[in-house]
Amino acid sequence: MKRLSILVFILLSLLLAGCKGKSVKDITVTSVRIVSIVPEGLSDLSALVEVGIHNPALPFEVTDLKGMARYQGQDALALSADQLIVAGHTDKVYSIPLKGHIAEGFNPFQLLKLVSRESDYSDVTFTVTGRVALRGGIGKNIELKDIPLSSLLKQADPQADEK
Repeated sequence: MKRLSILVFILLSLLLAGCKGKSVKDITVTSVRIVSIVPEGLSDLSALVEVGIHNPALPFEVTDLKGMARYQGQDALALSADQLIVAGHTDKVYSIPLKGHIAEGFNPFQLLKLVSRESDYSDVTFTVTGRVALRGGIGKNIELKDIPLSSLLKQADPQADEK
């Protein structure tokens, strides 16, 4: 569950980093908490995640959020999220429903390796797409390709160097 929290934190951080503006660089994710994870059959899951966001800038929305996790170069898990509307000039916790689907042809038992304590995530990359827009409609499509999870986790966890 902690690793899913980190994943959501990373995805939201990457999307928010795609925005441009005077104080957009000050937008931060302040907390991530997994409320629930529910398997749906053998290859699907749904989750509810609470994400705290500090937004000193104008209100914006994140739509069409999709991500693909790849393990050893093979598509592993497709993720998507509903629209997220972030209020301006606030510190607020948002509930974000997520849907996930194990990619066709991927062995779901390989995912067990990723949740083991020995995993270093060196074989996992993410591609994320979405649209970040001001409430008035002006926005930007973003795509971040083949981001190594190991480097993102190191950036998201400043204490990783101490471990």
